[in-house]
Amino acid sequence: MPKMEQHLFNLKFAAKELQRNAKKCEKEEKAEKSKVKKAIQKGNVEVARIHAENAIRQKNQSLNFLRMSARVDAVAAKVQSAVTMQQVTKSMAGVVKGMDATLKSMNLEKISCLMDKFEQQFETLDVQTAQMEDTMSSTTTLTTPQNQVESLLHEMADEAGLDLNMELPQGQTGSVGTSVASAEQDELSQRLARLRDQV
Repeated sequence: MPKMEQHLFNLKFAAKELQRNAKKCEKEEKAEKSKVKKAIQKGNVEVARIHAENAIRQKNQSLNFLRMSARVDAVAAKVQSAVTMQQVTKSMAGVVKGMDATLKSMNLEKISCLMDKFEQQFETLDVQTAQMEDTMSSTTTLTTPQNQVESLLHEMADEAGLDLNMELPQGQTGSVGTSVASAEQDELSQRLARLRDQV
């Protein structure tokens, strides 16, 4: 396997590995959320807080893995472009020989058609690379973990049918923090889906 193709294979493998790690963290997050709910039902808010912190950490770790996977995908796309360029260059070398005959016949229509095809290929590669770079540069970070911990505690308490307002600081509303986090999660998921469609 030529060197560039080997690099491309390694990058795609790394991106899949990062996605697997992200899923693993998501499972851990769900397990920690379950522990939060159980601790709240038992009235042990301190233990619930520890599990909530663990859940948020796993969630952020999962998002970090997804972001890194997207970045590796972007690099893989560029390497794919380079591999394609190598192949196009080889094709061009062969075409140049064939072009000698076309140029000698001075059939301008054939020459123009041939050039249009090559330019179109390069434009497509440029557009794909630019889209990938734009998507990666606009990736945003989530809110601070402490807000997420408070939101998760309230969310789990709501699911458990309990009221934590007496034990937790006032002014924190779980639904607002959760909706912000889930909106950002949805946005990230959509971006990743678009990236996968482009590659």
